[in-house]
Amino acid sequence: MAKFPEIAPRRKPLKRLINQVVLFVLGRALQSLSRLDPLIQHEVQTWPEGFTLMMRIRPDGGSMAVTRLAGGSLRYQGARFDESKADVVIYMKSIECAFAMLTGQLGIDTAYAQHAMCARGDLSNTVSVVRVLNIVEAYLFPAFMARRLMKRLPPIPFLRKQLLRLRTYFIGVPLGL
Repeated sequence: MAKFPEIAPRRKPLKRLINQVVLFVLGRALQSLSRLDPLIQHEVQTWPEGFTLMMRIRPDGGSMAVTRLAGGSLRYQGARFDESKADVVIYMKSIECAFAMLTGQLGIDTAYAQHAMCARGDLSNTVSVVRVLNIVEAYLFPAFMARRLMKRLPPIPFLRKQLLRLRTYFIGVPLGL
């Protein structure tokens, strides 16, 4: 048998960068919307104080963590958070799958069904986290994209949705408020 050279997989720097930017936007949007949206506030109240959610792209594709504070809001912890301290970790199994999920091409339920992602942590908390992520997706994505990503859109009044969307994009994400 002939010896074949070891071929390393491509690094995909553009997709990695886009994934990291979207995780940053998602973390800041979670922080901002948790203070203003009653659906997210109601769901986050069920989480224990100090509860930490982490999303991680494997291998070395970036991460994001948010922690529930005493008042019931979420605080973005950034990309450098100790995975062992997180209560729920959502792993996206590849850069490609993460790119499809984070850019609105693939919904959370479909990604889980296709084994593109998995979760570690308490199942009831994980289901609650998915509900919160669906609400945030409804704010971040236009309705025609959000309908493809989830079975049913959350019941958010039109005017509140548009105002919070604008506030999230122009104040919440850049300033973290």
